[in-house]
Amino acid sequence: MISSKSKLMVALLAASAVTAIATTAEACSRIIWETENHGVFVSRTMDWMEENQPTIEIRHSGQTYKGHSSELGKTWTSKYASIGMTLYGIGIVDGFNEVGFSANGLFLDEESAGDLEGELAQVSNAVFVAYLLDNFATVEEALENINEIEIQQFSHNGHSMRGHYSIQDKNGDSAILEFVDEGWKIYHGKQYDVMTNSPTFQQHLTNWSEAQPASEDVIDGEYPIPGNINSAQRFVWNKYMKSQLKEPTSYTNGLAKLDSVTYKIPLDAANRPDAAGVMRGYATIYSVGYNLDQKVMQIRYQFGDAYTHFFVDFDKLNDGKNYHLAADSPDLFGDVTGQFIQNNGVMAHYATH
Repeated sequence: MISSKSKLMVALLAASAVTAIATTAEACSRIIWETENHGVFVSRTMDWMEENQPTIEIRHSGQTYKGHSSELGKTWTSKYASIGMTLYGIGIVDGFNEVGFSANGLFLDEESAGDLEGELAQVSNAVFVAYLLDNFATVEEALENINEIEIQQFSHNGHSMRGHYSIQDKNGDSAILEFVDEGWKIYHGKQYDVMTNSPTFQQHLTNWSEAQPASEDVIDGEYPIPGNINSAQRFVWNKYMKSQLKEPTSYTNGLAKLDSVTYKIPLDAANRPDAAGVMRGYATIYSVGYNLDQKVMQIRYQFGDAYTHFFVDFDKLNDGKNYHLAADSPDLFGDVTGQFIQNNGVMAHYATH
């Protein structure tokens, strides 16, 4: 006889399979981990179907940007210096600022677009992460201002890029932001520690509620965790694996632990022979990890012929200048802080003069 727990897992797997078919893109995972003695750690993967020319960019405070080309485009002057990862030379998708506030942008098919005929300010999702990093010090502060703006989408190679967003601060506060059904859906609280992709976040919470272990002492093979590459299953995987973490002994140990539990999609797993050469899901191109007290960004890049692991000390480059480094270079290892070059980078496209 099949147990109720097994039936539940079968139902989740079936629902996940439907989600994977209906979803045009599966990309990325994000996890936040608050520890007792070493602050807050953040891990995210960039899961994508091709090289997307990522760069790491450091921007000083006091620069003015316009977030969308329309008359309603939001204009702001950055309050904080920050470091971020870019995508396709178009915008910033992950990073943290000098006061320990962090933001991540992950793909979400269900994202709506704002009303260009309305009254609210508009920000392209390509620069929304940058807008958050530039303006806010805490999750609470960001949420107090979120309803002043709406999201517009950018396109690349004819495809509309849509997303949802996670924010976290050095106090361990966390929130998930989704602009769906033409309005903001906010999930605020430390319990919202994992984000993947479609379906919408509420469905992920429902999946986890149904699939989570009934007892915290369920470990190893006793818990039938789903393990395929689509986002519904990755969400459950990340929640469960993160729950197994023990207090780190150092910043390095914490980064290693969190990175080890963040689901990675193998480079070839999504491109099986029966897919006729078309990638059905996105492989993990790189992973990013950092601690919001330490402010050292760790990157492991793994795509094509590049396989690297390197880090940059943000505080050492926070000197009132803008810096830039190509993150997909195959020769990056260890401390690359000294290899950054002075450059205005991707966000120069949105700067006002």
